[in-house]
Amino acid sequence: MVSFRSAFTTVLSFALTVGVYPASIKPLVPQRRATEDEKAQFLQIHNDLRAQHGADPLTWNDTLADAAQTWADRCVFEHSGGQLGPYGENLAAGAGGGYDLESAMNSWSVEASDYQASNPQPSHFTQMVWKDSTQLGCAVHSPCSDIFPGFDNALYYVCEYYPQGNVIGRFDDNVQA
Repeated sequence: MVSFRSAFTTVLSFALTVGVYPASIKPLVPQRRATEDEKAQFLQIHNDLRAQHGADPLTWNDTLADAAQTWADRCVFEHSGGQLGPYGENLAAGAGGGYDLESAMNSWSVEASDYQASNPQPSHFTQMVWKDSTQLGCAVHSPCSDIFPGFDNALYYVCEYYPQGNVIGRFDDNVQA
């Protein structure tokens, strides 16, 4: 005679082994994450731009990078809205053979030509050069096919900044065009 405990353990073990999971959970796929060289490149691109706009260099912060990775791993192209912490945030995504980290950062920095000190508006560029921001953490996730259906090689870049920039009323002190 099989005891209840033995039967329950067998069923539970079967469920865990076979994989009875909610349908909403996506299967794990190999993920591309930022390399050490890319982390250095994130900093270099930011700091080169900041130097051109009178802002001190940023330093790398692993806590911010972990938060950025958490957000990037969702593969949903939307801002976190403060869910990760009191951070500034920039997002970029693209697909195709020519899209890389430099392309993503360039898509933010080219907004410099749109900046008007007389009518300052928050942008990716203003967050990149925000003088009060001192720390940076960025991440990349790939593949993110949900962002660009049909493109299995989509890259999703997320950068978090501390202290956050783009504070209304503080542009004059923080953005040097």
